Amino acid sequence: AVKYDDRATSPRSLDSPPIPQKTINKMEISSSKYKAMTGTYDATNKELSDFHTWDENKLADFFRKRGLGAYSEMLKKHKITGSLAPLLHDDDLKEMGVHIVGDRLMFKRYIRDLSKRERFQRRNEPLWEGQERLFFSECDKSCMTCFGFFPADPSTYKLTTNHLKVKRVNPVRCGPIPLCCFGASYVSNNIDLSKVDDVDVFHTPAPCCHRTCCCSSGKDLVEVESRFEKGGKIFLTVKEGQGESVANLILNQVEESQKMERS
Repeated sequence: AVKYDDRATSPRSLDSPPIPQKTINKMEISSSKYKAMTGTYDATNKELSDFHTWDENKLADFFRKRGLGAYSEMLKKHKITGSLAPLLHDDDLKEMGVHIVGDRLMFKRYIRDLSKRERFQRRNEPLWEGQERLFFSECDKSCMTCFGFFPADPSTYKLTTNHLKVKRVNPVRCGPIPLCCFGASYVSNNIDLSKVDDVDVFHTPAPCCHRTCCCSSGKDLVEVESRFEKGGKIFLTVKEGQGESVANLILNQVEESQKMERS
């Protein structure tokens, strides 16, 4: 019996082994396309995220590339910059000379998209980053890490527009003494600033022997209270003198986040 294979140009026997066909991995194609699209999107986001700093020439060039080049001179004449563009209303566009309804809608859509990109970018930019103050002095650090043989592993803090991100390190302890040589476990906490109720600062002075022998400074403990967090409180341990400034930064963003939530 002879059978013709649709994918081959010559007949083959039913008992003969199948002709190897070159296959294409669809998952690889999808993955490569996704990576290419993601890379382009990230680059575009980075490029457009600072549009509030654009002057009238750069803003006019942006709209020209999107089919609104007829209004480039108009934007330059009225000195519409990136920081002023989000303030434009329909009546403003009419007064400037944009009488076609479709063009006005395109202006408003692109300006709205630019504003969203900027807010997204600013939301993820760190306003402050810090590390937990583990030791009172270099002498203390040398003793606890066996002169640097075992690495110190402090908790890390990152404050953004809407969140306080805390990566808490929990070392293995022998009583109150952390054992750096046994490693540590990690817990990440992302605190929504709109849910924060209060921020307080407490000072912990260095022990007497550290102050006398090593002239060590103390630590500031920033207490972030939120009824939505497990335990109700999060503590940040920073250098002496930094507590007040960190607490003020957090409180400012708490007020902004709560104001945005109410609106």
